[in-house]
Amino acid sequence: MGIARLAVLAGALALTGCVTVENSLSTDDIAKMKLTGVTVAWAPDATIQWDDGIRAYAASKGIVEDMATATNTPEGKAFVRNALASRIKAGVEKTMAGELNGTRPVRLELAVHNFMISGAVQRIVIGGGHGMNADARLVDARTGAVIIAHPKLGAAIAAGQGLIGTAVEAAMTNGGETTVDNVIARYGANYRDWLLRRA
Repeated sequence: MGIARLAVLAGALALTGCVTVENSLSTDDIAKMKLTGVTVAWAPDATIQWDDGIRAYAASKGIVEDMATATNTPEGKAFVRNALASRIKAGVEKTMAGELNGTRPVRLELAVHNFMISGAVQRIVIGGGHGMNADARLVDARTGAVIIAHPKLGAAIAAGQGLIGTAVEAAMTNGGETTVDNVIARYGANYRDWLLRRA
């Protein structure tokens, strides 16, 4: 069990990334920007662990047995990626709302490498965490030229561990924001704080 827990911890730490990028933009540069949108794509090496997405695809196809095998198809993977991408886009836009109010239109382009929501069984048996890691590029909306990039920006939130911790986490997320929403909001806040020099 100890080795398994260490492996899970290492995976969770990898999600947060270890790349530190200096923000070279001046406060005047930032003040001139107006965010016109967020796009979400998937890096070639992207990995997703999101049981709710798999269950949603299985339900849409009437699959009730051996969901893991039945959903491990190009169509199933595309379904999960599309569903998650739309949530990431909406969540990051919500976090960034009202922050860039200048006149120069810019767009935030994300390329997700990892997105992990550890399932309840995993957290009870060996532990696990929640997080995402994505490249973030701020581009000129008119020309597509990159203004500033932060590769592999990460975000992680603690997950309840063991039987009691998992039950407590489930009780805390039933009232509104889901764990997925919280991970996305944390990522958006990490990017916002880095861009606006609030960190």
